[in-house]
Amino acid sequence: MVFAMAQIMVFWVLGESLHYLTDIPISGSVLGMLMLFFYLMIRQNISLDLEKTSQALISQLTLLLLPGGVGLFFLGERMQGQWLPLLISIFVGSILSIILSLLLMKQLVKRKGL
Repeated sequence: MVFAMAQIMVFWVLGESLHYLTDIPISGSVLGMLMLFFYLMIRQNISLDLEKTSQALISQLTLLLLPGGVGLFFLGERMQGQWLPLLISIFVGSILSIILSLLLMKQLVKRKGL
């Protein structure tokens, strides 16, 4: 499990480094996870340790996202007049995420023959 966590951390650092060096408008965490995704796609294999470690991290995801959501409530006056665009973007982003996840799952199930 330590090696799997180190593997995730290495890709995170690579993503942060790429973001810092190129200054592209995508967070380093997202770049790192994309690199890990492509690495696993090329390898065509996920170790059991990496699977268990990632599942443990995903189960704690709400703890990682909660502080950011709570932080919105402290913006107060700065957010006045911007609630509608914020809610629309959250709604549209959620719908797009659900649709893309469903399409991906459909393709993966079809590929597996289930």
